Amino acid sequence: MGVVVFSFIDQLKSALLSKLKMAMVCMIALSLLSLNAQAAELGDEAIDFDLKTLSGDDFSLSSYRGKKPVYLIFWATWCPICKAEIPKFKELHAKYGDKIEFLAINVGFEDSLEKAIAYQEQNQLPYNVAFDKNTVITKEYDVIGTPWQVIIDINGTVRYFSNYTPENLGEHIDDLLKVAG
Repeated sequence: MGVVVFSFIDQLKSALLSKLKMAMVCMIALSLLSLNAQAAELGDEAIDFDLKTLSGDDFSLSSYRGKKPVYLIFWATWCPICKAEIPKFKELHAKYGDKIEFLAINVGFEDSLEKAIAYQEQNQLPYNVAFDKNTVITKEYDVIGTPWQVIIDINGTVRYFSNYTPENLGEHIDDLLKVAG
């Protein structure tokens, strides 16, 4: 019995190490793919883009300038942290979706449109979701691993980016809604 338990634990360790190695390789590959001189920096004007959401709607970042802040979530179907963060994103969307536009962008790296659509349906994501074919937007925003989050204020200025979901977003809503000038 003891040998069977150790064998199972060894297999589990091996499987977890394999998943961890794959995640590390993907993070490194994404960071290499996203090296870009145009990368968004804090305080910079957000790089504009247009794309179609998975529901077929047009999304243009510039159309929100002067109207609403935007919360970009870069993710992948193979990212276990992305999946674990879904409840937090759903909660944030439920609390602030009327004040902030949410857009979850699949990075398109080692993923497909079909997988992204199935993922959105399976996880019942209540916010807009899009697929970054050829990782164009992912590169422009210098995404380093997933999930990667970018918050853009009402003036189109990048105010936050990180792999971590901000715990205190509500404390900054008023600042994100302030129109410059």
